[in-house]
Amino acid sequence: MVKTMQLPIPKELMKIWDVWNLRGCILLSLAIQVFLTLSAPFRQQCRSMLLLGLIWSAYLLSDWVAAVSIGVISKSLSGTCDSGHNEDLLAFWASFLLVHLGGPDTITSFALEDNEFWLRHLLQLILQVLAAAYSFYMTLVENKLWIPTILVFVAGTIKFGERTCCLYLASLDHFGETVLPNPEPGPDYEETVKIFTKMRSVMVDMPSPTRPFHIGKGINHQENPNVDGVSHESLDDMGLLQESYHFFESFKGLIVGFLLSFNDRERSRYFFLERTPVSAFQLIEYELSFMYEVLHTKVFVARHQIGYLLRLITFCSTIGALMLFASAEKEEFKKHEFGKFDIVLTYALLVGAIVLDTLSVLLKLIFSDWTIIALRNIWSQRYIPSWILKRRRWSGSVSQYNMIRNCLDERPEWVFTIGGYVGVRGILDKIKVSFFSSSEEFTDELKGFVFKQLRIKSLEANNRRTDMEACLQRGDWALRRSSDYMKLKWSVKEYQYAESVLLWHIATELCFAKTVKNADHNGRRKICKILSDYMFYLLVMQHKMMAPFLGNWHIVFQDTRAEAKRFFSKHSISDHQNACAKITAVEAKFRSAAVKGSKSKSVLFDACFLAEQLENLDGDKWELMSGVWVELLSYASIKCRPIVHAQQPSRGGELLTFTWLLMTHLGLGTQFYELENHAGKMVLVK
Repeated sequence: MVKTMQLPIPKELMKIWDVWNLRGCILLSLAIQVFLTLSAPFRQQCRSMLLLGLIWSAYLLSDWVAAVSIGVISKSLSGTCDSGHNEDLLAFWASFLLVHLGGPDTITSFALEDNEFWLRHLLQLILQVLAAAYSFYMTLVENKLWIPTILVFVAGTIKFGERTCCLYLASLDHFGETVLPNPEPGPDYEETVKIFTKMRSVMVDMPSPTRPFHIGKGINHQENPNVDGVSHESLDDMGLLQESYHFFESFKGLIVGFLLSFNDRERSRYFFLERTPVSAFQLIEYELSFMYEVLHTKVFVARHQIGYLLRLITFCSTIGALMLFASAEKEEFKKHEFGKFDIVLTYALLVGAIVLDTLSVLLKLIFSDWTIIALRNIWSQRYIPSWILKRRRWSGSVSQYNMIRNCLDERPEWVFTIGGYVGVRGILDKIKVSFFSSSEEFTDELKGFVFKQLRIKSLEANNRRTDMEACLQRGDWALRRSSDYMKLKWSVKEYQYAESVLLWHIATELCFAKTVKNADHNGRRKICKILSDYMFYLLVMQHKMMAPFLGNWHIVFQDTRAEAKRFFSKHSISDHQNACAKITAVEAKFRSAAVKGSKSKSVLFDACFLAEQLENLDGDKWELMSGVWVELLSYASIKCRPIVHAQQPSRGGELLTFTWLLMTHLGLGTQFYELENHAGKMVLVK
């Protein structure tokens, strides 16, 4: 006979595992539900990698723990192993795990990709419901808790179904269907042809005055139109919330690549041109919050009339199960049918489900922007606490990182050297950037400057053709306003976008370190620094957002970093301020390619050459540079795919996404249909 090898696991440890494996999994599942319910809403407001990592881990672990627990219960009830638990309680717990698989209302998906797996969740729904039903069936003959088990089973099936339905509706293909207008076949063609023929025969010889056909009138600097006779600047927080809801309903098709109508563009452009910078960005914040809740929470289903009914059924079922279990537990406890800890655990599941449902109702139904909009005709604003309307809906911060710090923060260097050999250098770089990066508050001053620059562009672009030209500018528009355009145009014309950003980033860093802080009276110096460090951070960390521009970015970046590190090592520099001063001290009379050839793609001393040119400008260099940085920001935002922008509200939000949506509302986007009149012919412009 062949002896089977067994692992040397102590029997005491095996007994502890047999007793506590299921109980531990159920407690862990309940703890995860509590954590997700309370923490998931904060990912709108926080960009902490630690918090997002914990939420992501809990999100993945929640499904796994609940599914494994149901499997353990089914195996125990089938007689293949001795669980040591009361079988009635096992069936009851299996139904509760369906509630946990349904997840909290505050999070249905962690990322947009999760919504695309709705079919997998549907299959999981069927299998887990069958497994829980099988567990109940195995105990049906003598089950003393069959009524509360059925009640919890119904509640769990509804919650699991709600989550699957939300994933289905938020998937890109089916989300697009919710954006489509009602079908409009138009008048009957045959009847219309007859009427048209008769009218044409009667009116063919009748002279009629002609006048040019105008689709719309552009708004210029002198106009201050007011189509509805209402002063839009007098809108309070409630008014802004209502307007943002209407814009969300009109513009949500952007996410799936739909083109918007000319009327939507003109109404939005007209409205936003009359806004102050603070109210404009507040509108965008509201709108992105609506987008987040639709794509990542159960609000899309819960706010429906059927959703309210299902929520009432699940809540009443859980309350009924608690009452019935309390009455049954007293009798069975006297007979020693139920263990004391198992009773406490079951009460924890019941009370936890009720408390979490109550919190969900408070957080996502009563205090939700959707509920405020739905009840706006019933409630007066004075009955709504101001903090609900004014609460922050994104992080309100702009990430900061710069090239000089990237080159100096490679300590200990041997770790990065080994990482390069084993192929994990990219991971170490991201960890380094995450550790050493910082953030700046998105101040009203910065809002005002970005909004002013984009507003001027919108005012000067009175038709789609000029709008498209404005969107394609990545520094040219700002430089053309300077008398030094011919001297500086090489910095944006002769480089790809990502290379140009790196070039201007290093030049801005050198100018910032050289210029005295109190010499800046209008805040442009600080604005340039914030936007420069932010764009570099995006290039290094947000590859998805910058994907359309990367090209040879990695080659240019590594060559520039290698030259900078060699320069710092040569002069024994380890301090940021000294590094900038030493680079600036180099007399850059010529461009790098003219001196070194084209073998290296480094732009380090080209940036030094640009910095010297900027220092010698006749006018205010910071005024010019801030305009260039807003253009670089707006160009990246409009070229980034809308679906990538839609992912950002669940990660604390990005300034790039705010800029994209603001540009679109100002008519500077690329997803519009417009009819233009050319020589009497209607032409469709995309």
